[in-house]
Amino acid sequence: MISQKCPRCGSYRTRKGYRPTPFLLKLILQHNLLCDNCNWEFRGFAIPLLKRRSKRVRKKIAEKSNEIS
Repeated sequence: MISQKCPRCGSYRTRKGYRPTPFLLKLILQHNLLCDNCNWEFRGFAIPLLKRRSKRVRKKIAEKSNEIS
């Protein structure tokens, strides 16, 4: 689990963000993070192996976006 706190809402429920992190920032362990609570994307220090969405969740999101369009 990531121990990075969201600067907006204070939640510890964070994961890897949507945007790719530049390589130089990865070297100093800084990543783009996303808060699960308020959906705020921010930059913070975290371990390299972050919690990602499962394939099942990504598939559901893709199906919902196809239904809407």
